[in-house]
Amino acid sequence: MKLRAALLVDSLRISRWQLEALEVAQEAIDVVLVLNCKNTSNKKNFINNFFYYALNIFTLKNSLTKRAPINLEQTEVINFKSIYKGAWQSFPKEVYDALDEESVDLVIKFGMSLLRLDEHQKIPPILSFHHGNPSKYRGRPAGFYEILNREKSTGIIVQSLSNKLDAGEIYAYAESKVVNYSYKKTALNFYSNSIPLLNKAMVNLSNQTPIQMGVDGKNYRLPSNYKVINFLVLLFLNGIKKVFYGLFFEKRWNIATSPNNLNLNQSEELLSQVFKEVPIQEKYNFYADPFYSEDGKKVRLEALDNHTGLGDIIEVETENHSNQRILLSGEHFSYPCSFMHDGEEYLLPEVASHSAQYLIAANKIDEKYYLKGLENKRIVDATLHLKDGKAYLFFGESNTAHTVLNLWIADSPFGEFKPHPMNPVVISPSVARMGGKIINHKGKTLRFGQNNSGEYGESMSVMQITALSEKDYEEVEIGKISIDKFSGPHSIGFNSEMSEILIDYYSNKFSLFAGVRRIKARLQKK
Repeated sequence: MKLRAALLVDSLRISRWQLEALEVAQEAIDVVLVLNCKNTSNKKNFINNFFYYALNIFTLKNSLTKRAPINLEQTEVINFKSIYKGAWQSFPKEVYDALDEESVDLVIKFGMSLLRLDEHQKIPPILSFHHGNPSKYRGRPAGFYEILNREKSTGIIVQSLSNKLDAGEIYAYAESKVVNYSYKKTALNFYSNSIPLLNKAMVNLSNQTPIQMGVDGKNYRLPSNYKVINFLVLLFLNGIKKVFYGLFFEKRWNIATSPNNLNLNQSEELLSQVFKEVPIQEKYNFYADPFYSEDGKKVRLEALDNHTGLGDIIEVETENHSNQRILLSGEHFSYPCSFMHDGEEYLLPEVASHSAQYLIAANKIDEKYYLKGLENKRIVDATLHLKDGKAYLFFGESNTAHTVLNLWIADSPFGEFKPHPMNPVVISPSVARMGGKIINHKGKTLRFGQNNSGEYGESMSVMQITALSEKDYEEVEIGKISIDKFSGPHSIGFNSEMSEILIDYYSNKFSLFAGVRRIKARLQKK
């Protein structure tokens, strides 16, 4: 049954990201009332914060924060003027009366500023977004101090308001990547990652399952002009570093096997001195995305062609790494994840650059079976997990794969896939992107997530899936994996005895032609 919701806005306008959040949540809520505040006013100190307001015009004001009128249709509108006491606003009595008369289950706050509630009134939960991890960053502006303090990510919460700043029950939490050379890109990241959170908050509010996390972070205020100057200098220097890296450095990926000494329940470091590297053929720039075949006799991986800049899928014998053959070529292929179904092995190669996702039988690679229900999507790092007669497909989408993990379900790999009700199941650059098959180990179901919060594929997070069904999904981070002298792993696999691991990793290498190769690869993929 849908929740009866009231929408709190200013001057009957909301931002584009807020509108999209409502659209995503429309199956969970029925907006029966609009509370339209007509006197919200944010006082500005132009002398102390002039540079910040100038910066704001080019960053926080963007395509996702552009405001537009609400489509009201038949919804009742209550126009009111708030009561000001200092910086705090409060509702007049007619607002409380309207909420009571309409039997509103919750209020979605997209308007007004600091809101103080009359605790003598009957008040439904008031859900509000805050961009920042409240255990570290309270107050405002969103994302600014995270960049200044060289954080790799910023938090996003949906909380139920109380009369204490940023201290209500939290019903949804996500993380967004900080782009250290661009405040605008950082802002676009956290606004776009906010869109699915309202629906997730609805589910947790209905189930009365708030998220437990600290809310005692520092309360930040608008930055002074001097602080904004320091901020702009930092952005400039980070931008110069990025351009220099793009022109003259590139990641040199390798693949290796190693004895498995991992516990998979703590922070662990692999020792590269025991790695057995897979030799890279001359025609290829690097090897990455390795997977064991289901019988363990082969390794399948992405091999980047030096000439075309595209990825081939090649197969390598585990007993003799020099025996290698090409499976897929001609377009860009990567992440050749495999699974068994009805006694036959299938591959799910990533083909997002040129096709909707399909699977192929390992022994009949010319026959394609497109995933039903996903024909219009370009998906990344598709990983299939079979459980209790259901096929669970984990994947990212091209624009958001580093941060957002989706989960879709079907009755079989050849059935019609539909989104899981908790979709997206993860929003975080440090754990979202898939980094290998899901495994069952010592009574635990484990998912491996790439840590892309800093550099791409810089390490691995180990997630324990604690609930996986047609209705539920929950996971918790229980470990991390890194490598002593390299970045990675970016993908990880285990042989059937769990005695050996298969990983990829990289180091940053100087090359006069790095920029040329990047441009060439992008042109080829287009």
